Amino acid sequence: MATPVTAPHSQTPAAQGRPLATAPTRVAGGQVPARGRTVRQAPKAVHPGLHLRAAVERVLPDPAGQAAVAELMAGLAWTAAAGETCLLTRPVADVRRAIAAIAAADTPAARAALDHAAAALLDVPALPVPRPATAFERRSI
Repeated sequence: MATPVTAPHSQTPAAQGRPLATAPTRVAGGQVPARGRTVRQAPKAVHPGLHLRAAVERVLPDPAGQAAVAELMAGLAWTAAAGETCLLTRPVADVRRAIAAIAAADTPAARAALDHAAAALLDVPALPVPRPATAFERRSI
């Protein structure tokens, strides 16, 4: 028994009269464009305390402001969430001292503590960049 032959589906390239596989298009210079390659970027050094430093710099001009304590607490929260509190013990202690001074309405003590924290945060070294694994180390995982 013979099977009936059906017409090609109207959406296929063969039904529309186009070839199934097309040759790569050439650009102006007669060259076939190369495929996009992803270039792996080298990891950048991590500078701990960026959010805490930004919070201190925003509060330093006016430590008696309404949002000063909230801003410093947010900087401490970012530092704790990033796991950097143990790396920044002195600046964190200075910021906590500034928060206590602001709560006690002692603006000169708060400004002095924030100055110490800002100076200590400028001296924090960058964390080293991890080296890429060798081929042997990648195979042995």
